[in-house]
Amino acid sequence: MKAAVFDGNKIELKEVQTPEINDDQVLIKVKAVGICGTDLAIVSGSLQTPIPIILGHEFAGQIINVGKNIDNYWKGKRVTSEINSNVDFNCYYCNKKQYTQCISRKAIGIDIDGAIAEYIAVDSYLIHKIPDNLTFNEATFIEPLAAAYQTFEMMKLVEDDKITVIFGLGKLGLLLVQVALEYGLTVVAIDGSEKKLSLAKEFGAARLINRMKEKNIVNEIKDYTNGIGADIVIDTSGNPRVIADLISSCKTRGKLHIKSTHGIAVPINLTELVVREITLYTSRCGPFQKAIEGLKIGNIKVKSMISNIFPLKEVNLAFASYNKDHDNIKTVIEV
Repeated sequence: MKAAVFDGNKIELKEVQTPEINDDQVLIKVKAVGICGTDLAIVSGSLQTPIPIILGHEFAGQIINVGKNIDNYWKGKRVTSEINSNVDFNCYYCNKKQYTQCISRKAIGIDIDGAIAEYIAVDSYLIHKIPDNLTFNEATFIEPLAAAYQTFEMMKLVEDDKITVIFGLGKLGLLLVQVALEYGLTVVAIDGSEKKLSLAKEFGAARLINRMKEKNIVNEIKDYTNGIGADIVIDTSGNPRVIADLISSCKTRGKLHIKSTHGIAVPINLTELVVREITLYTSRCGPFQKAIEGLKIGNIKVKSMISNIFPLKEVNLAFASYNKDHDNIKTVIEV
């Protein structure tokens, strides 16, 4: 099969062996893969992974073969997959049903080969059916949307949580705008792209701040919140230089949630966090079924967030699209 292999320096389309499945796996014909910020961090060298590796973990496809222990019902089904493979179901975290934190887990496209390829073998417990009203391209949003829901699942919102600031309006940021509104929050959206800000407004953001035009973002947020600061501040920007603004924008005893995986050490003012008693949250993977339902019933809109579509043979152009266009929200590779 053809696969996009990253060797630590470049991505090259190569002919590699089609993966063999064990008795508890399924073989998926990949139809679409979304490029994630994590993929970009790996290629840039800021996030280290085993190499060589096939990248890609936001994907959808069709099952063409199943292992001996899997019901033939699954053959031909349109599916997506969670990314935490090799779960042992027996460690401390698994016994608490925290499977995404399993000690033995291997993340698809990060620790083990991923989906920017014609086929991928996946553990059967990771697969989820795609609703008939979703295209394969739209289904590549299920994994990041699940992560967006997890943001609020981790924070346990209270009655006083009313205003949330979202720094960074890439794919995840724009998903978070929509999920925050589902939770009844008022959204302040921040980015340097007018196109992304326009989409945030279309999705329901109440206040837009262009970080390229506003000289003091913290003052803007303070003015909007009567000098108090936001109840919740979420970072999806991946920019370590905004950390100070994140903290200063948050109200005392507010919630600060870091979603970005910078892949590098980030300086942070712990003293301000402590003195102002700000609670720091982080999260990663989330509830797939909740994400699937949000897309199925139309609460979450994603079609307008697909900026570019490339075939597998143009994988390098697909990755380069993020460097060429600051307005790029999500590039999808069709296989």
